[in-house]
Amino acid sequence: MKILVVEDEEDILNLVKLILEIEGHEVKAVSSGQLAIEELENGIPDLIILDIMMPEMNGWEFLEVSRGKYGKIPVIVFTANAQCNNIKIAQEKNVDYLIKPFDKQALVEKVNEYDNSW
Repeated sequence: MKILVVEDEEDILNLVKLILEIEGHEVKAVSSGQLAIEELENGIPDLIILDIMMPEMNGWEFLEVSRGKYGKIPVIVFTANAQCNNIKIAQEKNVDYLIKPFDKQALVEKVNEYDNSW
């Protein structure tokens, strides 16, 4: 499965990329919403894993731009434990979520839900 990971924290970005590549996925990893928009111009992934709290263009802004230009690509958003409002917004926007900090198994299981749905 082709996955685009958008996360401004380099350690998390690299860890998620490594975990998903070990699981056999083709992963593109970028550190900002703007770079993610540019990456979408090179091809549409099967799934986007998206951090919400990013500078310049946050995850919700990226989602609005990407859906306006590329339609509904399946999305899993990362949100921090205390950000209950983001969980509500994710549900309203019909995207899945994963609460940070997360463990490897939770990430793999969540991604596999999408891999098995195709």
